[in-house]
Amino acid sequence: MGLSFSAALAFAVTVVLTLTLRPLALRLRITDKPGGRKQHIGEIPLVGGIAMFIGILVAAMAAVQPMGRWTLLVPAALLVIVGVIDDRYNVGVSVRLTAQICAALIMMIGGGLYLRDVGDPFGTGLLGLGIFAIPISVLVALSVINAFNFIDGIDGLAASMALIALTAGALATGLRASAVSVAAMACGATLGFLLFNFPAFRNRHLRTFMGDAGSTLLGFIVVRFALSISQGADRSLSPVAALWFALMPLSDFFSCFIRRVARGKMPLHAGREHFHYMLMRAGLSGRQVLAVLVAFSVLYAAVGLIGASQKLPDWALFAPWFTLLGLQHFIIRGLAMYLRLRRWRASQIVVEMPASVAATHSLMRRSRPLAARQRNGQGHPVGAVRAEELSPNGGSIFPAPPHDSKLPLGHPVSTSSVSSRPPRVTVRSAPRI
Repeated sequence: MGLSFSAALAFAVTVVLTLTLRPLALRLRITDKPGGRKQHIGEIPLVGGIAMFIGILVAAMAAVQPMGRWTLLVPAALLVIVGVIDDRYNVGVSVRLTAQICAALIMMIGGGLYLRDVGDPFGTGLLGLGIFAIPISVLVALSVINAFNFIDGIDGLAASMALIALTAGALATGLRASAVSVAAMACGATLGFLLFNFPAFRNRHLRTFMGDAGSTLLGFIVVRFALSISQGADRSLSPVAALWFALMPLSDFFSCFIRRVARGKMPLHAGREHFHYMLMRAGLSGRQVLAVLVAFSVLYAAVGLIGASQKLPDWALFAPWFTLLGLQHFIIRGLAMYLRLRRWRASQIVVEMPASVAATHSLMRRSRPLAARQRNGQGHPVGAVRAEELSPNGGSIFPAPPHDSKLPLGHPVSTSSVSSRPPRVTVRSAPRI
């Protein structure tokens, strides 16, 4: 009852505030404007992060148990405030990093939530961190927070990843840990935001982004929840099992980080190396990219859940997790190459016709006036014929391969690498037998 009430309250407050803050955001220019990498249509309000935070705030204040609410709300408020300022004025990486470090320290020192050990990833016994606990915990918190910030590139992606991680962590505890109430509030607020951000046709006129305020807030809540259920004497699962719940955001983050450093670029600046950009350049739409990445995330979260429920040793979970962390970029890249090859093959359609039919068709085409040929054939080269001209009833007997020419919903991407030319249909004379 308590979890359901907290989630429902956070959901309702987030929905109401999103609707209320949209006109104010448009008036104050707290919007995401198209241009450069961003090719969406119109200015989109960036109020999702504010609405989600206030939804979690109201639900936390209404909760019966304190559950360390101040060590949750104070650092979360700091991240949201700095995120809103960055969304409006673009304050820069150094200010954002400072705010994230301060938020992590408040959580760790004030709430006692930090990595005391990392489990037994190498099969040599429990690996404690000792005096390095706080510094390593700060690095882990920064990695998770920025991982969710990085993956917020298309509609519904960052919110869906957070929802999967929080739900999987709550299920791994059997819904018994006290920290599950925080996950329930965050899930309710995230679902309320997804009503305005999930790529669907019916919510286009209410489309809303979460901005840096929302993505860093979700990353902070995920890392705080993971620490609360994987540390201490009464932990609900191993830290290694918890890593599976955020494998997709972390693999995208480290892949971009390493590639940018190798090219001499600033690792935390915006770029186009993310998994969702790779798949979009291969021709997938925003909804298709969301489906692919969410499927990967659900699969990895299921592995973590199975490992936690079956009490698998940490080393048996850490070895495949670390392998996938390094190979995920190549998995996505291989999938993108396969999609490009498939689209290229679909564009190379060859139609074999009997010699008599090909000669008749060629004679008919030569008898047409030039203007009519250009108007009806739309500039196809001589010797080529559209597939719909070969059907006796005017329909297409060889339908063209699907090509989504619409801009994806969310952070857009260049479609220069996707061919927009119609399939090449060549008429050949079949050999006489």
